[in-house]
Amino acid sequence: MTVHQLPVEAGVFARYLADLTGRIDRTDGWYAIFRRRDPDGLRACLDGTEIPPWDVVESLLHDLAAAAGAVYAGRESARARALHTAAAAAHDRLPGGAGALQERLELMLREELHAKGRAEELLRLLAGVPERGPEAERLSHELAWTRDDHARAMARIAELSARLARVNAEGVEARGRPAGPAGHGAPPGAPGGTGPLPGGLPEAAPRAATAAADSCCGSAST
Repeated sequence: MTVHQLPVEAGVFARYLADLTGRIDRTDGWYAIFRRRDPDGLRACLDGTEIPPWDVVESLLHDLAAAAGAVYAGRESARARALHTAAAAAHDRLPGGAGALQERLELMLREELHAKGRAEELLRLLAGVPERGPEAERLSHELAWTRDDHARAMARIAELSARLARVNAEGVEARGRPAGPAGHGAPPGAPGGTGPLPGGLPEAAPRAATAAADSCCGSAST
């Protein structure tokens, strides 16, 4: 598979995501925030070259609830979750998938520690300023965003850990299958192939598996 060939599931989810964002207010809400803070990362998610973390999809569904009602958005959530899970699984099976997941998980662990430390610092600073002054307002605003960053980092750590465990389990299962014709194992990615080694990063990992590691598709900075 070349860098230009995306898994079918990724394409299906990208089309769904494009349809979803077409039904919400693009000038307000989370979509507007993602577009303003990381337009390239958002575009990669809409193109299918990156799979957004589930918390990003949940935020877009929150925007949909504001536009079309909570009941409608609730029904869409189940469909979105199924498509997202399938797309993420297919994306993770690309060459370099396990290595990219490991790198992103390590990034999220650092993000979580940074956000936690910054939140504690902001709370200490808030305790030393007048309660209703402009500085308290500024610090409170930053604290709210820092707590959002921390919550997203925690959610992404859990998601990435689960995805990495699934890829590794699939690799173990594949290595236990019988060899292909003439005693040779099937190539990675083919039925019976070994796929990426758990935790390893092949020499020629595609950009699709490693791009936007610090974007709204890959970090807590949303």
